[in-house]
Order: sequence, then structure tokens, then C-alpha cells
Amino acid sequence: MKNLKNTLLLMLVIFSLNSFAQDNNPKLDEAIKKGLDMINSAKAAEDLMKSANYFERIAQVESKAWLPQYYAAYSNLSAGLESADKKVKDQLWDKALQEIEQANNLSPENSEIYALKGYLEYMKLSIDPQSRLNYMGQSAASLEQAKKINPDNPRIYLISGQNKFFTPEAFGGGKTNAKPILETAAAKFTIFKATSPLMPNWGAERLKTLLAQCN
Repeated sequence: MKNLKNTLLLMLVIFSLNSFAQDNNPKLDEAIKKGLDMINSAKAAEDLMKSANYFERIAQVESKAWLPQYYAAYSNLSAGLESADKKVKDQLWDKALQEIEQANNLSPENSEIYALKGYLEYMKLSIDPQSRLNYMGQSAASLEQAKKINPDNPRIYLISGQNKFFTPEAFGGGKTNAKPILETAAAKFTIFKATSPLMPNWGAERLKTLLAQCN
């Protein structure tokens, strides 16, 4: 019996070490870091499309990792924001929504994924608000889910406040209504700490720009 217990314990230790080795992937970490540098140095939509393509290639290889899909979606979102062509915006955001769904499949109940999904859904609405009102409810639902998972995620309040900022006052939006939400985001950003340098940590500069316009 003692030998059996020792054997089971040894098997458990080996299993745990193998699991850790699978999670600890220095090559993937280095690849993501390189991609984040591409995003941070981007100066135009074309640069962000390149970072999206880069993360998409990583995602093909690292099919069980959610961060490559997340950052591919974030890059395509950002590229759409920089583009002046509505058709290009729409295509990039459709692609980003597919990628964020893939990320969600790999990492369910992830606050960062739901927050970015809410951002994308609102931007899809912005292309043609009159025919895409369904996206408003979808965006609100995604952000609410993100908040349930992690109410301290500052990007939830940044995106919610930004959505409110750009919604017409006649529909409950505008700077005055957005300001309290953005102030909550600011408070959350002051205490937020990403669990690693590779985790989502964007939005603070965007928040400053929006708050400055509310004063």
C-alpha cells in the first residue's frame, strides 16, 4: 500500500511538472512581446494591420493560447479606428470579432476578452447606427459580463464611458453623462496592475484624452 501511495504521488508530481512546462512557453512570450512592440510603435493603419497579421500567424501555431487571438483582434480594431474608409473599417472589425470569439473559446469567462468584444460591437454600430441598433445591446451585454467577471478591470469603464461619450445626448449619451464613468475608469487605472507584462494593459492614454474633452 505504501509503495502504491508513493507511486501515485510520483505520478502526480510528474503530471504537475508537465502541466507547468506546457504553460511556461518562453518562445511564445518573446513572440507576443515583439508583437506588442509593433503595436506600440505603429503610426498608421497599415502598421496595425501588419501587427494583426503577425499575431494571426502566431495564433495558427499556438492554437491553444488566447493572447495571440486577443492581440490580433485588438490590432484590427485599432487599424479600423485609424482608417478613413468605412468599408475597410467594417471588414477589419468583422475580422476582429471572429478573432475575439476564438479567444473566448480558448479562455472562457475572461474579463479582458468580453471588454474588447464590447468595444468592437459598439464600433460596428458606429458604421451605420440606424440599421445596427442590435449592436448597442450586444455591446452593453458584453461589458456587463466583463464587469461581472472582474469589476476592477479599468478598460470596462473606459469603453463604457467612451460609448456614452459618442452616443447622442438625445439617447442618454454625451460628455456630461460620460464623465462619471470615465472618472471611475481613472480610479480603476490607478490601482490596476497587470499580472504580467504580456497581459492587456492599454487604455490609460485614451482615457486622459476623453476626460480632457469632458472638462
